[in-house]
This record gives sequence, C-alpha cells and structure tokens, in this order.
Amino acid sequence: MMNVSRRQFLRTSGTVVAGTMVLRSRPIDAADRELIPKKLPFPPNDEFGSYEPTITPDGNTIYFARFAGSGDKRVLGTTTDIFVTHRVRQSGEWPGTGADWTAPERLPDTVNSDSIDQEPRIMPDGKTLYFMSRRAGGRGGADIWVTTKQPNGQWTQAQNMGPNVNSEHVDHCFMPLGLPGADDTSVFISLRPREDGTPSTSDLYTSRLHNGVWQPAKRYASPLLDSVGYKCRLNAVARDGLILGVISVHDFGKFHKMLFVHYDPAAKEWKGPIVEAPFNQSNVDGACPMFTAGGDKMIWSAGYDRGPGPVSTSGGTGSTYDLFWLKTSDVVAYYKAKAGLA
Repeated sequence: MMNVSRRQFLRTSGTVVAGTMVLRSRPIDAADRELIPKKLPFPPNDEFGSYEPTITPDGNTIYFARFAGSGDKRVLGTTTDIFVTHRVRQSGEWPGTGADWTAPERLPDTVNSDSIDQEPRIMPDGKTLYFMSRRAGGRGGADIWVTTKQPNGQWTQAQNMGPNVNSEHVDHCFMPLGLPGADDTSVFISLRPREDGTPSTSDLYTSRLHNGVWQPAKRYASPLLDSVGYKCRLNAVARDGLILGVISVHDFGKFHKMLFVHYDPAAKEWKGPIVEAPFNQSNVDGACPMFTAGGDKMIWSAGYDRGPGPVSTSGGTGSTYDLFWLKTSDVVAYYKAKAGLA
C-alpha cells in the first residue's frame, strides 16, 4: 500500500475477560453487547501476531500475514511474509483450544520473497492462493500474485497475474465479490486513474474467471461505495435473507475500521444505511475481514487488547494483531437492527 510515516498514539484502557472483549474507550450500549468479537486461541494466535487472515472452506487452515517488526525472525528483511496454521484436532466446537492448532509456519520462498507479501486469499479449492506483493518483476507499486499447492504439499513458484488484473499502479486486496451468482468474480482495490491523463484514485475493480483466465478488470462503480473514502477491501456474504457488505476502511497513517452496508439484488445496487462496526476504535487497528466459503463465519485481525502502536505501512511496520471471529448470522442481525431492516 502507500508509503506513510510511522505514528504513535496515546494508550487507552482495554482488557479481555474470560474470552470476551471489553472496550473501555467509550460507553457500551445494549446493542453493542450483541456483537462482541471472539478471540481465537493461542495458537493460532501467538506473541508475534497475525494479520489479514483467510480461511479454508473446512475452517481448519488459516493463512495470514506477519510483520517483521513483531519480532519473528523468520520474516525476511523488514517487511511481511505469509504464514499458515492448521487445526489438526476437530473433536470440539470450532475453533477449539490452542491444543487443536499447529504453531504458525512461514510459507516457503516459492511463495514469500524479501519484499512485502501479504493479503492472502485462499480459494474454495483449498490450494490456490492469491496475495499482494511488492517484489521485483511486478508491473506496478504492488501487484496480485498466485501460487498453487501441489499434491505433494509443495507450493509452485508464485506467478504475477498479468495485465488483465495488474496495472502500472498499486493493485491489492484481491477478494471474492461474494454476491450470489458471482462465484467466478473477484473484486480488488486499484490506485489507477479512471481515465488516461487523470490523477490516480483508489477504486474497486472486478475481474471474472472464464475458462481458467481472469478477464480484463473493470471499475466497479457504485454511488454508495464510491462515497466511502480510503477503501482497502470489500467483502460480501449472503446470510439470513440479507446480502451483507463489509467495507474495510484504512485512513493511511491512521487505523482500519469496518463499515456495514447491504446489496439490493432487485435494484442491483449497494444501499445503506452505512453502519459502523461497534468494536471499531479510533486508535486501535482492526479490519481486513474475510468470510468462510460457506459464509457462516467472519474472521479478521485486530489489536484490541494489544493497545495502539505503529500503523501498518508499506514498509512492513505494524502493531501486533490477533485473530478474531464472529458468526455471520450475528453480524447480519446486528446490521438489520441498526439499519431498521429487522
């Protein structure tokens, strides 16, 4: 993403009690208590932190990015690499306990590089992994790359997705669009100009997979989504009679937060009201969500009980984040209540 300076923020009081997040930075009303982030056990969380998670359809493998600044010496250079953790024991209710998960492992150098590698996205097949990288050989400041896990467990050498997706500018957060009937369509953020000779803007673009080839990207125009500045991700999921959209907002040099909207399939457009997630904090990073392929869970990374610190930057610095999750049905119910759609 863009270069920003490192910023420090005043600390606020926060704590975790019996696995339930308690945020003391502002009053909590009754509606807020209905949507409380759940923290995954240790592991997959650990002292080094987990960022931008993506999860396999069975819920048993999580890929995520890790900052070198967190202290894990396995991360090359001073940037970010992609790691993986597996749930090897599935006897209890998901996500289980720390004894059920393997310690995070760094993916091999066929996937990672000595540059920034982050924003992983595992496909429903459980073996095709897309991610953003600033490595040499790309077309722009950041590109989308892809690697495939072979039957022997080895990963192929990552390949640039080429000019149909990547531009000469920054392209990142290659995610499933998530709308019903659009399983073959992905959405991503690009900082390319809308027209030749005009300044670059941060817009949503989509590409459709046809006969194994990603088609030329097109700008995904939406009056509602275009009105939201600093977008860094869009995810959507159909659940309980609603198509929920989650916009991850990153005001560069500050922090991530989540905004909820919904999609009207009859009108074929995104609609409000825009509802902020009740667990957003102005001085603690927390966003970049991903839904499971079945749509039953939303998983994301945040530093809620770690406290404020350096913001994630293109230089690979960042706070220490943990993995959190919620049932999608609970998120949808919260949005419906706040939006007057219940």
